[in-house]
Amino acid sequence: MAEFVVRRHSDALAFLARAQGFLVRREAENVLMLGVASSATKAEHLLTVERGPNCVMAALQSGANLILSRGHPGAVDALVKQLSADDSSLSGIIGPARTTECFLQNWHARTGHETRLQMHSRVHELTELIPPRRPPGVLRRAAISDLEPLAAWADALNIELRSEDPSPGEQSVRRRIGLGRMYVWDNGGPVSMAACDGPTSRGIRINFVYTPPEHRARGYASACVADLSQLLLDEGRRFCALFTDLANPVSNRLYARLGYRPICDFDEYLFVP
Repeated sequence: MAEFVVRRHSDALAFLARAQGFLVRREAENVLMLGVASSATKAEHLLTVERGPNCVMAALQSGANLILSRGHPGAVDALVKQLSADDSSLSGIIGPARTTECFLQNWHARTGHETRLQMHSRVHELTELIPPRRPPGVLRRAAISDLEPLAAWADALNIELRSEDPSPGEQSVRRRIGLGRMYVWDNGGPVSMAACDGPTSRGIRINFVYTPPEHRARGYASACVADLSQLLLDEGRRFCALFTDLANPVSNRLYARLGYRPICDFDEYLFVP
């Protein structure tokens, strides 16, 4: 039986040339890694694990956390061995729950580094929308004139998600508005927001969903995500994907009612300094 071999790639194009065929077999599950790779201008780690002629696992770090694909325990062990031999400094990891657990066990055995759980999440896929009850208002693309309230909402969202992302809300929102990927539900002004990021060959990821407390329980978030999802499907995407915090049953029920179905559980861990 062939051994697991870890290969490091010089840029995202070289990484995708080797990993994309493997990743698109579970495209919705790997929507985060595929989306980040397709837009990465630089990356600390672009790694594939190969067995014979086949790519059997992938890992990418472009930003805070190392993103893992699903992988055989032998592939995970080979990846950890390579990263620890390179004396790689990792701030955290995110990936399918079983693979993440296996990685952490191997990483701790080799380095002694401790971790703390940041979030249990679940990736969901939508291929056909179940239309919700429509509240007053309309979905529209966010404009630069919306920057001030949306930036404050983005900061509040990071706090609610316990995010370690150091990017200020204004920077994140401004970038998405510039790319035309930021949307709001407007009812006499913005009352909810959502964005889309990381397009893949057949899908795209919805994120940045937030409704401020004073506008909640009115159906705005549901309508915003529903109309944005349908818009993206109408543009030719085969699916939309999104991540939910499993500690938030309200959002999980909301997306299920729209037709989003669970694909895979993900865990995010941070390394304790």
